[in-house]
Amino acid sequence: MLGRTGRGLTEDQNVDSSQVDMIIGSLAGPLCAGGGFCAGAKDVVEHQRITAASYTFSAALPAMMAVTASETLNMLQSNPEFLLQCRENIRTMKGQLDPRSDWILCTSAPENPVMLLVLRPEVVVSRRLGPEDQERLLQECVEEVSCHDGPLFLVLSLGRAGCDGTN
Repeated sequence: MLGRTGRGLTEDQNVDSSQVDMIIGSLAGPLCAGGGFCAGAKDVVEHQRITAASYTFSAALPAMMAVTASETLNMLQSNPEFLLQCRENIRTMKGQLDPRSDWILCTSAPENPVMLLVLRPEVVVSRRLGPEDQERLLQECVEEVSCHDGPLFLVLSLGRAGCDGTN
């Protein structure tokens, strides 16, 4: 979530939100819910709402997702230290991953809590890994992480045993 208090790009870039024609956002990733929003002048929002493909092929947001988004916003507003701790956790995880992994590279922005992980290009080239090989190795990462209850700093190496003891 961008901005000091998570209010987005306008806060992050120090721009008065009233000076922006339209503000859009997702409730999916950062708020653990679904859907999104569009805010601005009535005619701009109406145009977006009527012409957007997502409007044509969508249904109303399920009540549980709406409540999740609302409660998450309430939590962030009443506990601003939560966002600071989340950002510190992100920095810690990326600080552990990026310099220590010879195989994995995090391609997401530093403040993004969703960590997009890819195999380092030099590994792909040197090991002659095709798309299927890359997918298999990344799937092994997912399976390794899912074998553990707590946080895990994953070190990927060829031929390591899986969590069930098999290769």
